[in-house]
Amino acid sequence: MSFKFAARTILALGKELISSDEVALYELIKNAVDAKSPCVEIAVSVHLKNSDYREAVACIGEKNQSRSEVVRFIRNKLIDSDSDVSTELLFDLKNSSRNNEFLKRLKSFYDEYNYIEIRDTGHGMSHDDLINVFLRIGTYSRRKENLDGARNLGDKGIGRLSAMRLGDRLQVKTSNNRELYWNLLDIDWSLFSQNGDIDADEIHFEPEIGDEKAGRDEHGTIIRISALRGDWDAVRFTDLLQGRIARMVDPFVPGRANRLIVARHNGKRVLVPSIPKPLLQAAHAVCHVKFHMARHTPVLEVDINYRYRQRKRRFEANGPEVFSLAQESVKRRAKRGHAAVRLVPVRHSAFERLGDFTCDIYWYNRRAVSAIEGLTNKTVDTRREISNWSGGPMLYRYGFRILPFGDPDDDWLALDEIAFGQKGFKLNRQQVIGRVLIDTPHSELGEKTDREGIMESETFHALRRILMWVVHNEMRGLINEADYAERIERRKANQDTTTISKVRSRVDVALARLHKRVGAAAATEIDDLSRNVAQLAKQSQDLIDRIDAVIEEADEEREKFVYLAGIGLMTEFIFHELDRAVSHTMDLIVRGTLQQKTLDSLRDQLKTLQKRIAAFDELTGEKRQTKSKFDLSDLLRDILENHAREFERHNIVVRFRRPSQLFTIKAVRGMVIQIFENLIVNAAYWLKKQKQFESDFGPQLSVSFDSKNYRLTIEDNGPGVIEDRRELIFQPFITTKPTGQGRGLGLYIAREMAEYHGWKLYMGDDIGRIRDGRLNTFVLDMGLK
Repeated sequence: MSFKFAARTILALGKELISSDEVALYELIKNAVDAKSPCVEIAVSVHLKNSDYREAVACIGEKNQSRSEVVRFIRNKLIDSDSDVSTELLFDLKNSSRNNEFLKRLKSFYDEYNYIEIRDTGHGMSHDDLINVFLRIGTYSRRKENLDGARNLGDKGIGRLSAMRLGDRLQVKTSNNRELYWNLLDIDWSLFSQNGDIDADEIHFEPEIGDEKAGRDEHGTIIRISALRGDWDAVRFTDLLQGRIARMVDPFVPGRANRLIVARHNGKRVLVPSIPKPLLQAAHAVCHVKFHMARHTPVLEVDINYRYRQRKRRFEANGPEVFSLAQESVKRRAKRGHAAVRLVPVRHSAFERLGDFTCDIYWYNRRAVSAIEGLTNKTVDTRREISNWSGGPMLYRYGFRILPFGDPDDDWLALDEIAFGQKGFKLNRQQVIGRVLIDTPHSELGEKTDREGIMESETFHALRRILMWVVHNEMRGLINEADYAERIERRKANQDTTTISKVRSRVDVALARLHKRVGAAAATEIDDLSRNVAQLAKQSQDLIDRIDAVIEEADEEREKFVYLAGIGLMTEFIFHELDRAVSHTMDLIVRGTLQQKTLDSLRDQLKTLQKRIAAFDELTGEKRQTKSKFDLSDLLRDILENHAREFERHNIVVRFRRPSQLFTIKAVRGMVIQIFENLIVNAAYWLKKQKQFESDFGPQLSVSFDSKNYRLTIEDNGPGVIEDRRELIFQPFITTKPTGQGRGLGLYIAREMAEYHGWKLYMGDDIGRIRDGRLNTFVLDMGLK
């Protein structure tokens, strides 16, 4: 015995797997491309719309109108009532003696003269191909070709079901260059609904041998779909081609769709638009992303140009950094205080399978949109042009779109989810036009059978998380940073302008009076002028005082923020270690392998954590701003000892070079603890990532003192930082940790607390340089003598 399925299942497959008419048409276009046809012709012939045909049938049947009335209705609805075929139809209908005959002739006309035809000059199909491939749903031929390195757009063998959605009748004419005759196949899909109780294999279709070809060089396929199920008038066909179909073939390449697709409606050419180049050139911010594998190492290059504010940012990540930002954050339910998420590393094989990809994102500031020279005349026209192509980055394989990424109801990079959660709705999908170009084969990124996305896989998750990190961390970060700086400058300028403008008006009035009134009255006017000038000076001073007050208030708020954020980070570090230690012990209890030495180890770890918690006392209350004298080398030794178990667990070798004499400083002890906690935690994180990426890597952390110049260096042999970002990494919210995890506050807090003491924290440029110009040494210059 074997599985059997009812004939009506075929119809269900077509309706469920093909979601719309444009998707059905797109599937047939892709089939022609996979047949290696350089061009695809689409010819739509419509003499009577489907809705008008059904209304005419209803008038004869349900509404019981006279045949003459229905003939008048049909004459008014015919696209061209004066054409030969229309004239013949009307004549036959007028001379029909019975309703059945009337309906039969009307149906015959509708089925024959209303059709969609897709023609290609690809490799075509043989008589055997029609039997063993075309009539076999879910064939494996394309998938086998893809596994051998082919770049077919499809691989599931269900694209032919697209024809079923468009019409009830399918006629195929095809041949390859090895045959002398055309092969014909005629399928009536309605048989599957009329005979729904029988099995599919009981409905037979036999391919036939057609006319002899003009020559063996003649090959290709013509698919005609008739008995159309929808309205295919000129307006609808044009809207479809210039709407969703225009997004199917990479619209960023001017004219590409029209070179591939030659579409006509009742003989009239319909062009498929591309994204206008001036529209892309008018984008307020542009982001270009390139990902590739270099000697089995993932490399990510990002260039962002915020044209509107004349700000740029370039970023390059490789190896451990890419592994870090691409890892998955999984939420978990836990007791209060325990880590709320766990990070799932990405396997190296996921990047290998993903291969190279690029991404282009164009962002438009909705408040700054204006007319574009050579494209639009008004702002409203520009907004309309943007809306035609916006919706977020669309995904393309081999230059052809993978649905539904970038559709109105698809937010695959969480642009709206994050934008609408922030003030200003910045960087949402309605402001973004973009594309992602991949060459990843179906075997690694397979499309869902219903054409509604890509099947879940580690490879797809890596692609999505990389792009989310770029958009939300780098691009959004640069836009927010530049806009904030501009708002501050604008606020100051407005204050200055308002005050000066008012006073200048009074001075101008006084000068005018002085000019008119010369003589004895001049002295009085001069006195008035002098008083006005004095008033100007006083108001200017008041303005300066207000600005100083604002700055002082901002400094106080920033100091509060730094303290609170610092405590938050230490809390996170401590609870993460506590969660790890307790979870490990509980795991052993469940397994029944708990030993006394494990409990002793847990007790020691808890003592270490208590020491770190004690540091909070240095960060709270009045002590947080109280400076005291202490030996920095002793403090740093204690901090490193608190991380000893973590270092041992990850085989991190620590080289601590104590100075030959006391290294005494006067500082806020709690702040100093925070500075070095953040630097050490940062170094340990990246050493662990480098170890995950490079199995034979030996992580090292070095701490050394320069007693003569009162400088201290912390150096590691991890991935380092590119020179272009040596200052950027100290800004808040800059991070290469996973989206939603990396807060980008550790180094910012460390520098803020260093500057509070008049110290300088920076990345060394004379030591610690590793391959490709990367830096991995932090220097704290305390400038004490």
